[in-house]
Amino acid sequence: MLFATSFSDWFPWVIVAIAAAATIGLAVRFVVMYRDMKREKFVRLQASSQPAPIAIDGEFFVLTALHPYAVGEGKPLAAGSYVIHSAEGAIALQYNGVVADYNDNEVLTLHDGDVIRAERDLHIKPVAKEANQ
Repeated sequence: MLFATSFSDWFPWVIVAIAAAATIGLAVRFVVMYRDMKREKFVRLQASSQPAPIAIDGEFFVLTALHPYAVGEGKPLAAGSYVIHSAEGAIALQYNGVVADYNDNEVLTLHDGDVIRAERDLHIKPVAKEANQ
C-alpha cells in the first residue's frame, strides 16, 4: 500500500535508489571503458612488435600502419630520399621517436639507423637520383 504512507516517507528512498542506480551504472561504464582501453593497448603493442613486410603497390612501397621500420643496410628500408604519397592530406609520421606531420609529395630523407612508424598505411617512393653531366 504505497499510497497509504505519506509522500515524504517514501520519496527520499526513491531518490536514494535512483542515485545508487546511476552510480552503479557509471561505475560499470568506467570499468568496461578501462577494460577496452587495456585490450586496445595490448593489441597495438602486439601489432607494433611484430615486423611487418613492406608491400609494393606499383612504384610505391606500402608501410603498414603502427609498425616500426628500421633504415639501413640489411633492414627493410635503405637510406635515401623518399617521396610521401598521402591521399588524405597530412599524415603523422614518427621519425626516430619524434612525431611530425608530412604532406603529400613531401620528400623524406632517411639515414642509417633511423626508425619510422606511421599512424596509418603510408605509400613512399624512392627519389631517383639525377645523373651528373
